[in-house]
Amino acid sequence: MRPTALTLTAILSLMQPVLAADLTLDVREHVLPNGMKILMMPQPGVPRVICHVFYKVGSINERPGITGLAHLLEHMMFKGTKTLGVTDFNADAAINRQIDELMERIYHERYWRADGGDQEKLALWQKQVDSLFKSEKQYVVEDEIWKLYMENGGSNLNASTGNEFTGYYVTLPSNKVELQMLIESDRMRSAYFREFYAEKGVVMEERRLGENLPGVLFNEQVNAAFYAASPYHWSLSGWMDDLRKCIKQDLTEFHDKYYIPNNAVAIYLGDFRPETIIALAEEYFGRIPKGPDPEPIRTLEPPQYCEKRLYGEGPGIARFQAIFHTPPEGHPDELAIQVLATVLDSGGGFGFGIRRGDGRVGGRLNTILVEEKQVAVNVSVSSSSLWYVGALYFNATPRVDKNVQPEDLEKEVWTIIDDIKKNGVTESEIQMAKNRREANFLRSLLSPQDLGLSVGVAELNRGWRAILTDLQDMKKVTNDDFRRVAARYLVRDNSLAAIYRTKM
Repeated sequence: MRPTALTLTAILSLMQPVLAADLTLDVREHVLPNGMKILMMPQPGVPRVICHVFYKVGSINERPGITGLAHLLEHMMFKGTKTLGVTDFNADAAINRQIDELMERIYHERYWRADGGDQEKLALWQKQVDSLFKSEKQYVVEDEIWKLYMENGGSNLNASTGNEFTGYYVTLPSNKVELQMLIESDRMRSAYFREFYAEKGVVMEERRLGENLPGVLFNEQVNAAFYAASPYHWSLSGWMDDLRKCIKQDLTEFHDKYYIPNNAVAIYLGDFRPETIIALAEEYFGRIPKGPDPEPIRTLEPPQYCEKRLYGEGPGIARFQAIFHTPPEGHPDELAIQVLATVLDSGGGFGFGIRRGDGRVGGRLNTILVEEKQVAVNVSVSSSSLWYVGALYFNATPRVDKNVQPEDLEKEVWTIIDDIKKNGVTESEIQMAKNRREANFLRSLLSPQDLGLSVGVAELNRGWRAILTDLQDMKKVTNDDFRRVAARYLVRDNSLAAIYRTKM
């Protein structure tokens, strides 16, 4: 298939808030016969190439019993393949088969029996496993993938897991892109999860450390209460009990289902010839068979129908939070909600917000609650538009030195919401919010890493062109849209109020 190119003209000026630019993006597309899409953004100059591979899989593709598996898999992908990270694969595989058999026995004995199992058997099997762990060490080459990239001029080597995608990143000299193709195609086709149980322990320890941060467990409960049915119900780290009980077979099945070429997009941005990238992609990624197309998630978030409230206390700072269900990415109301969040938020980025006579800048909530009434230390409003759900968040920290309670801020927030439903906002607020969003978006394009991330993730869902059409549609949002979405979504039966107090 011949590559297709889309070139848009652009003017990018960050020194002035005159943000009417058309955008320059030169994105060339090539689809391999196995369904994998290759996106190329040639930028002649410095002989380096930013390489991203994205898989359309994240925490929403898990289910109760295997939550946290997408993040754990991201960790395990650096443990090697049948050819990387090992000196003698056959010897290593023989040991792993013994480990897997023993661990399945241990898990059945420990978790399938109500009494916790026969402790003598468990101790014996665990001793055998520990001995096998030590024996395997002689065949393991630690961090070989990292070392190969670094020894060949690689930088910015990283990976990330989200609700809907997992990404792997590296920047290489232009003449080393073939190495990335070789490694990433090998990880897609024949990843081998040696030292699984040790790495699972690392991931579990990450979660334990996070649990020690003030308010984290309360936030997790808030999220679980807000999303009642959809797989956004659990966090990226998953439930500790699921991490504790999952076995390597769970991970292998998850990898084989989602790490397939027709569920992946590769992005190349930098100094290269597109025909060279296509030829290499055909050679390395093209040899991997297409897999069955993964099914989209089945359980969507149902209407809420009633107000939810959560109360908690702990060592963290007292705060009030209100969350409202909003439409997912691509819905006609999404952009109005995003711009409304920017109108209400406290400012940032290029400093666009409500400008008063003293020259200071801030959003509507900050102006009313922090500066005028002085009942809050800080406030924020943010909009989250995900693939299947959306949410609008109000956060406020009360002035405890003035004996302000979280419930006092709740009343103030509802007063502001009711005023927007009735009167909307000023035209200057609307324009400055649009300017701020456009400026922040255009500024993000100056970072090749961020540009590659934006294009790649957008392609997985609605296609990368959506990032450009969204920018144009955002400019069309009106005051009537604000009043309409506020009346529809900012209602008590669609909300969760979370009150957190400092435990003395």
